[in-house]
Amino acid sequence: MSNLYIIMGVSGSGKTTVGEALAQELSLPFLDADTYHPQANIEKMQSGQALNDQDREPWLVRLNEVLAARSEEGAVLACSALKQSYRDTLSSGLTINWVHLSGGFELIHNRMQLRSHFMPASLLQSQFDTLEPLKDGLTLDITAAPEYLIYQIRQRFEVQQAAQWGIVGMGVMGKSLAINALNKGIATAVYNRDTPEEAHIISDLIQSQDNPKLSGYSNYKDFTEKLERPRKILLMVPAGKPVDLVIDQLSKYLSPGDVLIDGGNTHYNDTQRRSKLLGERQIGYIGMGVSGGEKGALEGPALMPGGDLEAYNYVSTLLESIAAKDPKGAPCVGYLGQGGCGHLVKTVHNGIEYAEMQLLAELYSLMELSNIDRSGYGSLFKSWNVEDYSSYLMSIMPDILDKKEGDAYLLDLILDEAAHKGTGAWTAQTALKYGQDTGIIATALNMRYHSTAGWFRTLSQKPQRTRPAELNLDHAIEAYQAARILNHLQGLRLIKAVSDDHKWNVDLAEVTRIWTDGCIIKSRLIEQLHEALSIDSTSLESWCFQAYQKHQRALKKIVSISIAEDLSLPVHSAALQFGLAISDPNTTANIIQAQRDYFGAHTYKRKDKAPSDNFHTDWTKP
Repeated sequence: MSNLYIIMGVSGSGKTTVGEALAQELSLPFLDADTYHPQANIEKMQSGQALNDQDREPWLVRLNEVLAARSEEGAVLACSALKQSYRDTLSSGLTINWVHLSGGFELIHNRMQLRSHFMPASLLQSQFDTLEPLKDGLTLDITAAPEYLIYQIRQRFEVQQAAQWGIVGMGVMGKSLAINALNKGIATAVYNRDTPEEAHIISDLIQSQDNPKLSGYSNYKDFTEKLERPRKILLMVPAGKPVDLVIDQLSKYLSPGDVLIDGGNTHYNDTQRRSKLLGERQIGYIGMGVSGGEKGALEGPALMPGGDLEAYNYVSTLLESIAAKDPKGAPCVGYLGQGGCGHLVKTVHNGIEYAEMQLLAELYSLMELSNIDRSGYGSLFKSWNVEDYSSYLMSIMPDILDKKEGDAYLLDLILDEAAHKGTGAWTAQTALKYGQDTGIIATALNMRYHSTAGWFRTLSQKPQRTRPAELNLDHAIEAYQAARILNHLQGLRLIKAVSDDHKWNVDLAEVTRIWTDGCIIKSRLIEQLHEALSIDSTSLESWCFQAYQKHQRALKKIVSISIAEDLSLPVHSAALQFGLAISDPNTTANIIQAQRDYFGAHTYKRKDKAPSDNFHTDWTKP
């Protein structure tokens, strides 16, 4: 490794500033090429005349001699070195680390007018005309902070420890996961694209962390070269085409045995396709759900990986080190199965989350019928967040309810239009495809759609509601719990249905264990489901039904009161209807089959005949 650095660029590009700082960090002497100019050159430039090649030749030869005398010790030289021929003279017989500080004419011209130097600003254009960009070496944009420029120089030319893994995409989640890994002592390389809007992201992260185990890049070649082999790369980019684009751009720098992990909210069918495509190239591919939001990603998320088992085994220790810990201290991560099952589990997790959030919103709306003063809402929800009713989402409600802006509650100032990112819709669509009832989740999703529809607001009038004496707040929290139990039942049954179809063999006990901490839907209910499924993997339906029946009466009462008071509790109502349906051994489907046979001769089966027999009736004949 050479300890000779030449920082080049036109006059005013910041060569001296960067060179001096670099020399100080590396404990090397700093040399300013301008101090070695013959007096004749200085006088010529002072008179406004540009130097020619003949003027520069003895100066360049002298600089080469100075550097040669310091070749073992090392040095940092700031020098214009605008032409390749100049650089050839400077580096003759030496190994040089070349750095070009590049910037626009207007920016540098403005800098020169603010400084005192023997070369006037009028000669700047002649330097730009002479400049020949580096063929080898490092070219840096001078608009970046000097600290970041030095960081990039050191990353390029010093022998560095290989990073244990890399993360592509420094959005909120990607950045938080990177810091999480660094806090666990994991050498981490990060990548983010270098667009005008995002050019500061890597430099800001590097400066904020000041951690020698962190390295940042805006080109894939340097990023992938930093990683130990086989490479482990986590993609934290938006789902859909951006993932395909990143994979395509990264692929040219990957080798057989490398592992890609898609940690975004990706549709499981896309993960299936990418897993097959990359498997043909011997690139391990993992589709991994990541839950916990910014705080969870930073302190320990719940991770739901699926895909190539060999690839998972290679990255499992790393993932376990950054994951949350379950109540017994085990990492909230575990291999769930082949293909896209990890992303399917995360999709359904988010669907359950949609309903959990809507149920809390409806529980809040019930307060309109209560005698509780607005200032007491936060305390009430805090008192509810205990034992069987406790959850992460319930725990954040007091902070939301009590937050004020001036004299007003901030919640009252928030526009009542809910956003969504697709996973709720994917849950409902998947349920339709596999013939599963997820009406509770679908209703929560529909309420988000409804909130943004707008058309109804010009038609409706705010109802005049009473505070009915029969409203019991104990019934309210019980009704909420009843709906939650059925919500989780629907979601977990959907996971099992898709798993059975794809032969993934997803273990619902492991799914619920992973969800016990680090994720948005962590709760005492999840812990109870895990405990039950760990004892008997077939107990999901029976456990949920028995737990629901304890609270069914309260759910009926609360929904009845809401109807009487014209208060919309759509997800509570959907849960009640599902609960009533599963509480009755018979359905009304015999009427449906009769109608289908009447108008379409679709046939039907009979209770009193063999299951394989089909019947048709001419319903118009007596």
